[in-house]
Amino acid sequence: MNKKLWITIGVVVLIVAMAGVSVYRAAFAKGPSVTAVQPEQEEITDSLMVPGTLALKNEQKIYTAMDAGEIDKVLVEEGDTVEEGTVLAKYNDHSISMELERINLQIESGYLRINQVEKSLNNLNEQEKELREQLGDKEAKKQIEPEREQQTLEKRMANLDVHQLLLEKKDIEARMKDLEIKSTLSGQVLKVNELKPADPMEQQAPIIHIGNNEEMVARGTLSEYDSLKVSEGMKAILKSDVMPDKEWEGEVSLVGLMPDDSQPVTPGEVRPAQYGVSIDIADDISDLRAGFQLIIEIETNRKTALTIPAEAVLTEDANTYVYLLKDGKSVKQEVTIGIATGNKMEVLDGLSEEDKVISNPSEQLSDGLEVNAK
Repeated sequence: MNKKLWITIGVVVLIVAMAGVSVYRAAFAKGPSVTAVQPEQEEITDSLMVPGTLALKNEQKIYTAMDAGEIDKVLVEEGDTVEEGTVLAKYNDHSISMELERINLQIESGYLRINQVEKSLNNLNEQEKELREQLGDKEAKKQIEPEREQQTLEKRMANLDVHQLLLEKKDIEARMKDLEIKSTLSGQVLKVNELKPADPMEQQAPIIHIGNNEEMVARGTLSEYDSLKVSEGMKAILKSDVMPDKEWEGEVSLVGLMPDDSQPVTPGEVRPAQYGVSIDIADDISDLRAGFQLIIEIETNRKTALTIPAEAVLTEDANTYVYLLKDGKSVKQEVTIGIATGNKMEVLDGLSEEDKVISNPSEQLSDGLEVNAK
């Protein structure tokens, strides 16, 4: 009885094993399962990523100018709101004030001289009247005329001197106005630092910093190569690690024509040129603050192109290729790839819209292999 039982069990096991082998062979005969898609004409974009910083669009920084003297008075405080043209500070005007006082005294002296000459001329007229009664008109005029000509000339010279002094005074007053430091924009006083004498050996901090927090701009730098790809008017997307779920739209407003020399360079070091780029921000970005780090994605190209899924593209020995589905088999096809955007890749050459491209190629695929298309 036991012997028959073991024989029965062995037969069952053998049948199950043979069935499994048959199923495996049947599956293998069909080949690996694949999914095929047709290339599509789609609008794609090419973009480049640039690190940047959120900055004030308009700002004014005032430093101590060594050639203008020392700033004597700061007339604003942090937090003050100022309009364009507001006087913010004044340079020391002691020497110019002394010069103006000297000129005013000379002008006053000149006017006194003119008044004195006019009195002398009036006295000559009175003397001439008296002489006419005594000597007659001709003789009176003969005696008075030389003195009158001398006094008239002296008055003319005094007037010329006063006119010259008035011109000098006007020039001094203009120079005094130059000692007034005025705001070049409307905004807020962001920082007022302690007044210190200018030191040519030290990097100075601005005495006064003015800006408008309501107008922000994103600024970054481009490599030599990228600077040729970017132009004003291109669309941009701004992102920040501080608020990873948000993004802001903008537009390129400026691409520097000259290299950005603000980056420190070690003596003897040679660096590739970098060019500044500015992005005007269309969306409300008031949640961020000036100085925040940004990622700027600039859209450099937008076009309609033939595309396929990026995962369909394979590489071998610097060549790119895909597998096509033809007559139930995978067929290797070399392609020329353009730009990548999202999960799609542009196909420049090697495919048409009628082709069927295997979108999920596996390591099992090879040229001419029978496949099971889903």
